[in-house]
Order: sequence, then C-alpha cells, then structure tokens
Amino acid sequence: MTGPRRWAGPVTCGLVLAAALLVGAGAFSDAVGTAAARAAGIESLIAAPPRGDLSIAQSNSPASRALRHQVAVEVARGWSDGRILDGIAARYGTQILLEPPAGGLDTVLWAAPVALGVAAVAALATVAVRRRRRT
Repeated sequence: MTGPRRWAGPVTCGLVLAAALLVGAGAFSDAVGTAAARAAGIESLIAAPPRGDLSIAQSNSPASRALRHQVAVEVARGWSDGRILDGIAARYGTQILLEPPAGGLDTVLWAAPVALGVAAVAALATVAVRRRRRT
C-alpha cells in the first residue's frame, strides 16, 4: 500500500476527530439565544453565597434570588456575559464563580497536556519518517 491510499485512513480519522471536537465545543451552536436562556446560563456559573456548593440557579436562598434578579436586569440592559460575571466577581470575590477565570497557573495546567500531546505526535511522525527513509 503506497501513495495517497496509505494516508487515507489516518487523515479521515483525524478529520472526523476534529469535527467531533468542534461540534462538542459548541463551535456551530447559536451563541446568542434568548435573554432568559442567557440569564440561565450565567446563573449556572455563579455559586450561591451562603454555601457555594450550589449555583444560584439551584438555590432558593434570599441572596440567590437577589443575584438572579441582578443577572436578569443586567441581561435586559444588554450587558455581555463577561461584564456581568466580572461585576459579580468584583463585588463578591472570584470564589463566587463556579468556573474561575482563566489565567496564571490554571492556563499552564490546561496547556501542558496539549503541548505534550502535540510533542508526542511530532515525535511519532519523526520516527515514522526516519524508519521509512531507512527502508
């Protein structure tokens, strides 16, 4: 098996994997949505102040209801999701966010496995090319 047919299988698998990752990441989904859907999405990212193990969407405490109202008002004003979350984090601290902001060591911890995977693929490709040249 030589030529383009040799690479057809791996290339097809790579394309299918890339498409699955894009679909899974929501690259083709409608990001705008309705105001209620946006508010619900934001509410699921904010921890309920008394305990912090639930989101404000799941909690029915007075503080959670107040934060849900604040989120709904800010969504109605047309504020971006980032601006709303930044304002709440500035008022209550970043510990109120169920998904902490990216940056610093968190970025390194997420990027390191990706970089190692890319390096491993490059090393395997190099070994395959060298073996092919020997024969």
